[in-house]
Amino acid sequence: MGYFKNINLENYRNFNNFQLDFSSGCNILIGPNGSGKTNILESISLFERGRGIRKENIKNLINNKSKKQHFKITSIFSHKLNNINLLIENQTNDFNMRKKIFINEDSSKESTKYLENIFSLIYFLPEMERLFLNSPSIRRNFLDRLIYSFNKNYNKIINDYKKNILERSNLLKNNNYDTDWINSLEKEIVSLGMEIYDLRKKHLFEINNHLENIGYKKLYPYQISLTLKDTLFNDAFSNHRELEEVFLAQLKNNRSIDAILGGCKIGPHKSDIEGRNIEDNFNLNQFSTGQQKTIILLIILAQCKLLINNYNIIPVILFDEVCSHLDEENRKLLLDIIEKLEVQTFMTGTDKRLFSFLSTKAKYCNINDSTL
Repeated sequence: MGYFKNINLENYRNFNNFQLDFSSGCNILIGPNGSGKTNILESISLFERGRGIRKENIKNLINNKSKKQHFKITSIFSHKLNNINLLIENQTNDFNMRKKIFINEDSSKESTKYLENIFSLIYFLPEMERLFLNSPSIRRNFLDRLIYSFNKNYNKIINDYKKNILERSNLLKNNNYDTDWINSLEKEIVSLGMEIYDLRKKHLFEINNHLENIGYKKLYPYQISLTLKDTLFNDAFSNHRELEEVFLAQLKNNRSIDAILGGCKIGPHKSDIEGRNIEDNFNLNQFSTGQQKTIILLIILAQCKLLINNYNIIPVILFDEVCSHLDEENRKLLLDIIEKLEVQTFMTGTDKRLFSFLSTKAKYCNINDSTL
């Protein structure tokens, strides 16, 4: 099992100098709104590739009351009884600011890859309560985030796909574009797009299997199934090769309209994820906010079981303000995630009484009692 033993924040967000020790189990961050609870969760999330749970510009992570233009996050991550020293700081190169991660004072690709292989993050944010009411892009990002938790190369596939889509769009704006160039781009778009389709469909299949196993025990109120919805990627095509050919042909046929409208009319960037309750075939976008919270917690539970059982990965889970408007079913779900899975979890809230349903094993951290 891997877990964060502590966190140290220097000139980060609202903190000047801040330190907290963590339990390998459940950690609860208590404090009023604006005290920095979510900032602490964000600091943990920054140890993954990317810009953390808020997708924030790196320069905005620096304490805005400080004259310094530098922040630092340090932590000790325990893995198989070994302590790994972690450091994040911002660096400026050619007027661009970026974050830099050091693993035992080493920032090489090998060290970064080592950390990626032993650390996986799952999180719940308040806006997820309306996941099936939000736009398709939010649901795509949610699914992509689940895939990335075990496939650390997935973000590169997504980014390469987007870069090719953008390059094609820019070429189409010029009527005198090079045909060989755009043909080559479209072949690469199809290749990457098919890989994204396949990975999404495979992961939904695996998640559905774990959701089915959870639902079979009748411990929770819903038995749900998730489906990839796409005008191109469906069961109408008999084989993979046929779909590739159709994908490529439609890209060529859509060049004129894509040149006018911009972007690309088809592909995995247009997909949606639909969810239904199996018993009554009720679409999840008809569920209340509280019911959708239950669904997200069920998906998180299924994802954790999938990571543990299929990939031998023990995740770290961040729950931001998950206990607001919590009913009995969701309390039970949270307890199962926190206590039965034996994973490190972090939860935030404004009042200790929100967490009265938890066992006495939980570690409470009062943000106001810490040195800011």
